[in-house]
Amino acid sequence: AEALAALETYDTGKPFGDARKVDLPMSVQTLHYYAGWPSKLRGETVPVRGPFLTYTLREPIGVIGQIVPWNFPLFMAVMKLAPALAAGNTVVLKPAEQTPLTALYLGNLLNEAGFPPGVVNIVSGFGGEAGEALINHPDVDKVAFTGSTRTGQHIMRQAAGTLKRVSLELGGKSPHIIFGDADLKSAMRAIGAAIFYNQGEVCIAGSRLFVEKPLYEQALEAASQSAARMKVGDPFAEDTRIGALVSEQHWKRVDEYVKLGVSEGARVVAGGGPAEVAGGGYFYQPTVLAGVRNDMRVAQEEIFGP
Repeated sequence: AEALAALETYDTGKPFGDARKVDLPMSVQTLHYYAGWPSKLRGETVPVRGPFLTYTLREPIGVIGQIVPWNFPLFMAVMKLAPALAAGNTVVLKPAEQTPLTALYLGNLLNEAGFPPGVVNIVSGFGGEAGEALINHPDVDKVAFTGSTRTGQHIMRQAAGTLKRVSLELGGKSPHIIFGDADLKSAMRAIGAAIFYNQGEVCIAGSRLFVEKPLYEQALEAASQSAARMKVGDPFAEDTRIGALVSEQHWKRVDEYVKLGVSEGARVVAGGGPAEVAGGGYFYQPTVLAGVRNDMRVAQEEIFGP
């Protein structure tokens, strides 16, 4: 467990405590849950008129191509593998090119557990090469993808050529809404975690906050104070709340969005730029933008950062 958590932190930059206390337990719970499904996947007998026996039969789809993202590499790999295997399928799993380590380690564990050769195949590589091969290969019967909406649209178009089944879990831009009669202290405690957890690199992060006018100024002050208190630093330090972003490219992308928001008329009330951490790395300050309008790109597009 410690080795998997450490690999997850080395790969992603997320705090080691989060990987150990959240990612690993969720992965184990997922495996336990789907381990109970093989005995429950039954067909149905359907009563019909006449001397007929009518029933449904559930069969494995076949070969499942699975492409997982870099924000929760281990958990998302397990979320893809477990249900597919429980239903009797074989799998070709491609981890994100930025974060392949835990998937490869998991593959070794499956070999040690005695999985038959060829049931689980883990192929690391870039999306434009390994990912495209999975999407277009005629022997792959289904593609399951978690990642950006743009890539999901591309996969849907490509899969149509071979009539593959497709499951997509794509990006989001979730809002929080605080009404004037809310318990602001409780609301902000939950919202702070929902916005900044995992450096904001979560597709369901509640990254937009709408507050009814009577509580607006108080909520803004609470949000800025919460962001300022969050420790940004070494992911292996126990008191670190915000670790590193996954890559230099993504770090620059997040910073560009903050600058874009300011250019569109928003104002920075907390954070607003890269964080200085001993030893270097792609760290970014927890940031709060105020005065954001719904027509701004920062309100409409997924930033995927803190």
